[in-house]
Amino acid sequence: MKKLLPLTLAGSVLLISACAQEDETVEEPADAPSIEENETAETDSQDEAPTISFLKFEMDVDYEGTENDFEVSYDADESVEAAYENQRNALTLAGDDAYDEIEPVLSEFDFTAETSEEEIVKSVIKGFEVEDGYDSIEIEITFEDGTEKEIEQVEE
Repeated sequence: MKKLLPLTLAGSVLLISACAQEDETVEEPADAPSIEENETAETDSQDEAPTISFLKFEMDVDYEGTENDFEVSYDADESVEAAYENQRNALTLAGDDAYDEIEPVLSEFDFTAETSEEEIVKSVIKGFEVEDGYDSIEIEITFEDGTEKEIEQVEE
């Protein structure tokens, strides 16, 4: 019986070790970013997210005829609302889709309440790629400090 106990014990150890899963060590590639670098990259991309420096922005470009308007509307007073309608290109967007369309343009505008009306109109025409030949363009902006600017330019 004393000889049977060591054999049983040795058999149990072999059985347990054979059934146990091996821990596999996987090494990260040398150029893989660390956890801290990933977290920093995420924070940096959020910090670099474009921002719009207006509470409200409206543009209305009228062309000859009734179905040729180009309108952009952005309002961040209470919550963000956006609309984009370019009848010349048959494109009408609202909500998130409109915001996605106009945000890259609005975030590039760096004019202030002190910027001349002529410079604002030039920037808006270039930013939204307004086609020549319009009858009039109206722009209304409310800056973050509450200053409002209304511009109307009629082509002759």
